Amino acid sequence: MEQLRIGLVGAGLIGATHSTVLREIAAEWPERVQLTAVADPLPEHRRRAVDLYGYRQTFADAEALLARADVNVVFVCTPTKFHADIVRAAAGTGKHLFCEKPLAMSAAEAEAMMLAVRQGGVKAQIGLVLRFSPIFHVMRDLLRDPAVGDPVAVIFRDDQCFPIRGVHDTAWRKDRTLTAGGTLIEHGVHDLDLLTWMFGPIRRLRAWEQNRAGHPGVEDYLAAEIELASGVRAQLINVWHDMAQRPSNRRLEVFCHRGFFATEHDMYGDVVVQRADGEQLTMPAAEVLQRFETLLGRTDDTFQRWYSLPYFLQDLTFVEALLDDRDPAPGLEIGLQAQRLAEAVYTAARTGEEVEIG
Repeated sequence: MEQLRIGLVGAGLIGATHSTVLREIAAEWPERVQLTAVADPLPEHRRRAVDLYGYRQTFADAEALLARADVNVVFVCTPTKFHADIVRAAAGTGKHLFCEKPLAMSAAEAEAMMLAVRQGGVKAQIGLVLRFSPIFHVMRDLLRDPAVGDPVAVIFRDDQCFPIRGVHDTAWRKDRTLTAGGTLIEHGVHDLDLLTWMFGPIRRLRAWEQNRAGHPGVEDYLAAEIELASGVRAQLINVWHDMAQRPSNRRLEVFCHRGFFATEHDMYGDVVVQRADGEQLTMPAAEVLQRFETLLGRTDDTFQRWYSLPYFLQDLTFVEALLDDRDPAPGLEIGLQAQRLAEAVYTAARTGEEVEIG
């Protein structure tokens, strides 16, 4: 593609995050990337899109934006309920797509979206941003060291203030008609994807869920006992609590036969490392980032100052893939895989039985 003319649908919290990133990319590549249009029902969101990010046109509804011939790329950043209709409509008009996670309200709906993308002959990427995290890239590389042996056990905690106030003030997440579920599918879907990305496919699992906040169909606690095909055992806990001042947080611990790795961060921060009988050491954030840059192997340092921000690399990867006529990654098939895993976890929690992953 000679020029990406981007239309953003949904200019709320995550839409603003993408817009911040895309504005910087467009500033460096003004002839190749243009923020063309934004659609959002709230006038204040549309004004912000113009004033802060430089979008040229605004619309109150997605249909008007999707009808524009001068938009050839669409970022879908709406509540989950609306993903499917927007993706199908955009694919039907030949527009390439970036869709935020979770992909859909159900795996069946996600499959229909993938079919529409294939039939439309367009390229698409899913917003599983932790795949672009410096910390997890470095931890994944450390685990490849034969000297530490195979992974044995993984403990993964993911906690966040219930995202209807505080930093993630998105009131729709308590409404089961708009959201695919609660803490697991709307936040922990990242964790399910990360586990498979780092350790391979999941073989079977058990799960337990609770709802203390009282929003029907929107769980705020879910725990899963997971066995991967490699034999690694993982415990995953997703929690939405009511502490607005506590930062959204993940703690990942990995025990190998002769090694231990841990972090309290999910994007930029330190990594704890211990090998064999050696001392437990802390790899500082600056070293983690330096190692990450080496792993990336990028020869163009135009955007190097942004490498610590996974959202930036995620969107840059999508933009570069379209400009180079490559398939972006992760594609929607990865989003579908994560959706199916989440549904398996919900089934295990609902039935109390172990679920085999086919």
